[in-house]
Amino acid sequence: MEPSVYQLSEDANIECFRVGNEQQELLLVDNFLKGASALKEYAIQQNNFARADSFYPGLRMQVPQAYTFAIVKHLGFFMEQFFHLEVRKIKNAVSKFSIVTDSPDDLSLLQRIPHFDSPSRKGLAVVHYLQSIPSMGTSLYRHNSTNFEYVDDERYSSYMAKIEERYPTKDAYPEGYINGSTDQFEEIASVEAIFNRLVMYRGTSLHSGQIGKDYNFDPSPATGRLTLTSFFEFN
Repeated sequence: MEPSVYQLSEDANIECFRVGNEQQELLLVDNFLKGASALKEYAIQQNNFARADSFYPGLRMQVPQAYTFAIVKHLGFFMEQFFHLEVRKIKNAVSKFSIVTDSPDDLSLLQRIPHFDSPSRKGLAVVHYLQSIPSMGTSLYRHNSTNFEYVDDERYSSYMAKIEERYPTKDAYPEGYINGSTDQFEEIASVEAIFNRLVMYRGTSLHSGQIGKDYNFDPSPATGRLTLTSFFEFN
């Protein structure tokens, strides 16, 4: 793809928020890249998606590395000044096209409740929406019984013990994807899926994709819940 695809849009709007009782960082960018439509068209034309080899409930496909570089180029200032993570200390970065396709009945427990990507405070997650779909997006949560809004190394054991206590067997699992507050988790922030919107947050933040109850789990990059998801680890 042409280098212009990865340029920041002239009308990009970048906002920084702190949400919840524990003031979790949330970066929101509307109209992120000039070439968002070209990226979507690339996904449609290539359409080389395969089952995710990770926790993700759906399909993934590689994206040119220039995309990951563009995130650092355009948002590196905020990685450093807002998240207090040094760009020169990035040790791992990966971006992939992603489409949620797994039906609610097929989910594991940790796919049915808010999750964290890693207990390391030195990790960032990024979701860039390439499709506007009502009742879709990303939410951050608080775990009611612990009041945790993030899970790091110090909290990991106690948090997981509470989860195992509450959901000891599959019969106790909640139904499907979480979508808003429940008796166990309170939604503290919600970002709607709007084309060319990007959201960035710490990987320790308890979060979940919003999957509307009427979503048909369309596997097509042209019409499904197409996003670009990225993960950054820092030393």
